[in-house]
Amino acid sequence: MFGFVDHIDAGGVAGWCVGRGTQPLPGRGRWASRVVVVSVNDIDRFSAFCQDPRPDVVRAGAARDPHVGFRAPLALKPGDLVRVRFGLGGHMLQNGVAVIGDEPLRGRANDSGFMPLTPYGGLDAYRQLLEPLRTRFKIEAFRPLFGQTGKLAAMALQTPEGRTVVPMGMPAARARRQDRLYRELLAPHRVACPALSLRVDAAGGVMLCADYVAGITLDKHGLTDTRAMRTTIEWAKRLNDLKPTPALVAQLRERNHADRLIARSWRQLLVGRRGGDLRLILAMLWSAGGLPRVFSHGDLHRENVIVDAGSGRPLLIDWDNAGLLPLGADLARLLLGVPPRQAEAWIGGSRQLRLGWVIFTYLSLALRQADFIGSADASYLAQRFQQLSRPTAAPQPSPSRVRSGPL
Repeated sequence: MFGFVDHIDAGGVAGWCVGRGTQPLPGRGRWASRVVVVSVNDIDRFSAFCQDPRPDVVRAGAARDPHVGFRAPLALKPGDLVRVRFGLGGHMLQNGVAVIGDEPLRGRANDSGFMPLTPYGGLDAYRQLLEPLRTRFKIEAFRPLFGQTGKLAAMALQTPEGRTVVPMGMPAARARRQDRLYRELLAPHRVACPALSLRVDAAGGVMLCADYVAGITLDKHGLTDTRAMRTTIEWAKRLNDLKPTPALVAQLRERNHADRLIARSWRQLLVGRRGGDLRLILAMLWSAGGLPRVFSHGDLHRENVIVDAGSGRPLLIDWDNAGLLPLGADLARLLLGVPPRQAEAWIGGSRQLRLGWVIFTYLSLALRQADFIGSADASYLAQRFQQLSRPTAAPQPSPSRVRSGPL
């Protein structure tokens, strides 16, 4: 996690960012993270150093230096589209997009997250996106939904029939694949996820629709809502027991987050960018190849879990990366940022499951945090890897008792 936007209002935007590189601040005796660039309606408006103290980020395990916070004072208007990216490289911060809305107008839409089609649908940021949807839906209000990289991922629509979510720019093949996954595996096993359905128009166009869930994502609940977190962990473990048919497996995404993480770690080794943990990384990559491949969500970060506002039940969304992953990879992604001791206590389960979680957690943090090696979390994960990767000793037969007395 490079950073997060966690506050936005009419006076500006604030959050935190941990850069892999650092640069000196003029007139200061310490080093600070690089700048973030804030754009409003796709026009760069402000740059800010990440230097304000954020001890909560340290407590969450995302950084070791607390001086990672930023604040960008800006005059924002209802309907403004705000994006925050790291430096000049263009990497969008997690949750890096926000929409400023007007509360009285939103109140008439009966939900603080939806904006009435009039006047917000006429804004340049939304007009072209809504035009093709208005030919299929009678839209009363809408809510743009943004993905982890800051790109518009889906549009939630309020219609006379109810609320639905439509992914943006999804090819027909991907839509059909997710629909088949839902019908053949997720729905029959009652997996906790919104219902999916296909809409086919007269011209043969295909659009995937999902039931809208009123609630907030698991990441916004923080780590204090242990009930929702534990329930999500149990669902991640239950997914591993599902057995998709060979025909369905052939359609699932082959290259997933776990495989990309392994490939990046190998590249780091080959170009000589790994230091004191060289042998450890090699051992982990070798062990990862021996983990069983099980059915997994594939992108189970906490923004892909919505906690229903009414029932408190967590629901898993965005199944585009579902497939056969190494055991423990889903849990490593879900629990990234949770102190490792706490995460392992929540996971429980088999030795192999915890071994996979240790491997993929260590690889992720080693790539994300420049100062990870030598930290307390690194030491704990390395120790647990050594313990969990040892083959369990076969039980020794108890020695036969020697009978005394005459034979």
